[in-house]
Amino acid sequence: MALFALFTLLMAVAGIILLVRVFASFAPGSRKLQQDLDKMKEDMDKWAGDLVPLTREEVELFSFNQEKHIMRKGFGKSAKGIFTSIYHEPVMAYSYKEYMGPGKNALLYVRTGGQEFVYRATKKGIDVLIDREKVGTLREDGGLYNKKGNRMLAQINRDAGEFLPVLVNNREVANVARLNKEESTKVGQRAFEFVREDMTQEEKDVFLSLAVLEVIEQSINR
Repeated sequence: MALFALFTLLMAVAGIILLVRVFASFAPGSRKLQQDLDKMKEDMDKWAGDLVPLTREEVELFSFNQEKHIMRKGFGKSAKGIFTSIYHEPVMAYSYKEYMGPGKNALLYVRTGGQEFVYRATKKGIDVLIDREKVGTLREDGGLYNKKGNRMLAQINRDAGEFLPVLVNNREVANVARLNKEESTKVGQRAFEFVREDMTQEEKDVFLSLAVLEVIEQSINR
């Protein structure tokens, strides 16, 4: 009898824990989102370490290689890791979390040697923030539109072939490679090609906001 009571109690506790996890994975409010973002940052402080600044040269050397990569699936997918250059230098860390609910619902935090990017994905699109300032919203057509939604700032062409052109202010500034799923990650496939030398800092920031998101999404969904 005592064993049955203990078993029943343990099952009840397990059920409560399961319910807590399920409800925590549903579409969050702004307060919950901020709490999750703060946790991502605090957690990343523990494992990301120092990152090499993303100069133009490092952008060209950026690869699909990852270190400390962890992927979890359950009540909403989560992932984190550090992307490296082809020479295994750590250049970008990220933390990703999906929430349950209708349509796309996720939070992504990205850190480089000198910047932070935050992405909030909903069924309306993906809000993009650079260093805590909202730049615009990325829509299904691959266009990044300004905060008012009436002007396209940049676009990534996902319908292209091996390389996906990225345009900023209607000018092609670089290409994002498609991840070769057959190729070993040890080979060090470059993530970016044809990077222009004459990008302004603003153009580079906007390019990176689209490019690193594309690289992470390809890696998560491979």
